[in-house]
Amino acid sequence: MNNFKIMSHAKINLALNVTGKKKNLHKIESLISFIDLHDLIYLKKITKKKHNIHFKGKFSKNIGKINTITRMLKLLDEKNLLNNQKFDIKIVKNIPQEAGMGGGSMNAASLINFFINKKILKIKKNELTKLTSQVGSDVILGIKPNNTILSHNGNIKKYNKEIKFYTLIVKPRFGCSTKYIYSKIKSFSKPQFNSPKS
Repeated sequence: MNNFKIMSHAKINLALNVTGKKKNLHKIESLISFIDLHDLIYLKKITKKKHNIHFKGKFSKNIGKINTITRMLKLLDEKNLLNNQKFDIKIVKNIPQEAGMGGGSMNAASLINFFINKKILKIKKNELTKLTSQVGSDVILGIKPNNTILSHNGNIKKYNKEIKFYTLIVKPRFGCSTKYIYSKIKSFSKPQFNSPKS
């Protein structure tokens, strides 16, 4: 296999409502778009017993040895979905961590898309949904990344139409834990995006 370069775009929530809670997870609905800001993933096949994963770039600090990518690869290996192939993966992090932009999740989704497109990974739609949910709750949003409406019941509707917005991103010097933010929610919104036509 040759060397490959993959652009893994950040996602933004143009709107987000928390509509309820089910067990330990919050039910949300959101309008999601993808922006020009992206991480770069360099990938090549290697003849080793383990994957080699390393992070570079401005926002690579504090990424632990166990992360979204290692969890995804572990699941794929356990199910033997990569046919025992191993990869050297370098990710240049341009997307800030703890910024709500899905950096790690979109990296995982970008790699899954690559494996599917190159016919390395052959997986049915329902199995893909289950796999992505095990990696991270928003990984599924990066599978075929298009403008998306996520309904409160978990339904996903994709739109190919380009949204012509300019996006200003302001990132303070601190991050916000999604889990912590959701733990502070005391009231819920009524669902608004149930049957989107556009």
